[in-house]
Amino acid sequence: MIIEWSHRWLAALVGVLAITSAIVAWRRARRWIAWVAISGVVVIGVQAWVGRLVVVNDLDADLVSLHLVISMTVAALLTVVTVATTPASGTMKSKAWAYLFGTGATVAFSVLLLGSFVHNVYIPGWPVMNAGVFPSLANKFVALHYFHRLVAAGGLVLLSWLAVRARRDLRPKFEQRLMWTGVGMYALAIGLGAAHVFTKVMWSGLVSAHLGVASVVWVAMVAVTASAAGLGAGRPPD
Repeated sequence: MIIEWSHRWLAALVGVLAITSAIVAWRRARRWIAWVAISGVVVIGVQAWVGRLVVVNDLDADLVSLHLVISMTVAALLTVVTVATTPASGTMKSKAWAYLFGTGATVAFSVLLLGSFVHNVYIPGWPVMNAGVFPSLANKFVALHYFHRLVAAGGLVLLSWLAVRARRDLRPKFEQRLMWTGVGMYALAIGLGAAHVFTKVMWSGLVSAHLGVASVVWVAMVAVTASAAGLGAGRPPD
């Protein structure tokens, strides 16, 4: 009850801060930034409504995943606003790099989404399931777990490659720091995922930590994509 109560008050605080940000953006920032901030407020309202449905429907798994998707959408919108008002960002606009970083962000989001469906389902064995390298995918939870791990492994390789290439190609320090933060948090999320399996999905604290760290990866990838797209304060978009 204490956790749920705290969650609702923190959600209310996020709403107040988002409204405040939208007002300030409307008065002081470029108009497109203000509209992104306002969109964040609207999506938070939708998120609150879906949160009510989650409670009314006794934590229905699909609604919980939808609630998470909306949460990550809010995080992405507010991240874009932050990048758009950060002087160090957007100084080297590159469509190619925006696509590359965007691909990394898409993979990070896919890992989050797949994990949301199976976070409370115990499948023994890590990194390979006890059922083997190629388990039967007849059970949907086994299939989702399997694809979650495959995408997670591929994502670590992709993000690591992007971080190394960004450094080699002398991308702005702002973007390099974001990439290495993403890689570090991604590796930590994988470690927490392994611990989640080893504890047989019995510790909710690990679930929260796993999700929290994965969310940091998502935010970092959205931020670096926005910067490469030229949305930062360092260089206005065309």
